[in-house]
Amino acid sequence: MLPNIDRRRFLGVGALTATVPAFLAATGRALAADPKAAAGRVLVVVQLAGGNDGLNTLVPFRDDAYYKARPKLAVPRDKALKVTDDLALHPEAGGLRELLDAGHLAAVANVGYPNPNRSHFRATEIWETATPDKEVLTGWVGRYFDAECAGVASPMLGLQLGEKPALAFAHPKGRAVTLTNPSLFEWEPGAAKAMERLNAVRPTDNPQLDFLRRTGNDTLSLSRKIQDALKDTKTATEYAPFNFSQSLKVVAQMIAAEVPTRVYYVSLGGFDTHTAQAGRHAGLIQELSQGLRSFAADLKALGHLDRTLVMTFSEFGRRVAENQQQGTDHGTAGPMFLAGGAVKAGVHGDKPDLANLDEGDVKFKTDFRSVYAAVLKNWLAADPKPVLGGAFDAAPVLA
Repeated sequence: MLPNIDRRRFLGVGALTATVPAFLAATGRALAADPKAAAGRVLVVVQLAGGNDGLNTLVPFRDDAYYKARPKLAVPRDKALKVTDDLALHPEAGGLRELLDAGHLAAVANVGYPNPNRSHFRATEIWETATPDKEVLTGWVGRYFDAECAGVASPMLGLQLGEKPALAFAHPKGRAVTLTNPSLFEWEPGAAKAMERLNAVRPTDNPQLDFLRRTGNDTLSLSRKIQDALKDTKTATEYAPFNFSQSLKVVAQMIAAEVPTRVYYVSLGGFDTHTAQAGRHAGLIQELSQGLRSFAADLKALGHLDRTLVMTFSEFGRRVAENQQQGTDHGTAGPMFLAGGAVKAGVHGDKPDLANLDEGDVKFKTDFRSVYAAVLKNWLAADPKPVLGGAFDAAPVLA
């Protein structure tokens, strides 16, 4: 009789093992030769899901039109954290301000794309596929893996901590893993013994059972390897007890453990603030700011900040005027943030022109694909054109 193995757990963890033997072998060879060369540069993509209010994040605190449009929601001038003569961070973004002052944060104002879409689904799809003008089935990170990482054995070039797989990783040659919780790397106490019982079965004419045994053993080996990395790599700073911060903590541990993952993906949701925005948005900005501050401090202490780049995005900004429910509705352009040891710190791009709106929305000044092009070209050393499907000037955000 075959051992009783939880099918959902087996399939969830087993998804990691498409080419696990090659992954383990390649990892061992690379780390033995040169740990830094094996790990290389890392990109951490942070999605601010729901449509972050850019005007209350990077605040045009000197513009009277901003205060006229938002009599209840505008950030008070005397509380905003000034970063340029015209722009300031939300008062709960103290961690971001610290990163900027330390030379580890770049903000890009007014990021968007032509003919913006205000549907959550379609707008997110546009950012994750980098194709505003048509619908495609592959993500920009997936295309990067295909174009630049064909010879890399790891099946876990991308790792997402979250519920729904990010379309950014989508590609027929799947090279990314999505986990709802890092505990999925663990096996239940009886699973190892179950595998021992399965290994004791020696069929000579049962390829399905052979495959099950081989996949189970490979999965167990990989899960132990990842768990060892998480257990043995101690963080150097405290993280807030929230999902976003704890996800960043796991990412920091895996980066420090030299796991051969090139792109991590973490989400912070709740930004669809149609009603009662002030307190909700303040809490989200605080969570984002604290999480990124802890993450950067941890990586710096562990010696890995210079090879890590964080990039935030949100599917759209919010409209300039507040609504009658003390919230804001779906808009267009908003800021992006990049954090790490190689950013050109400061604010890039022009302040929002609130005297020249597009049907009540801020007009974008920087195409988000220019930021992607900078990340691809100047950070990942990849040719942006085949990944983005066209030529875009790299935004001057990286050293």
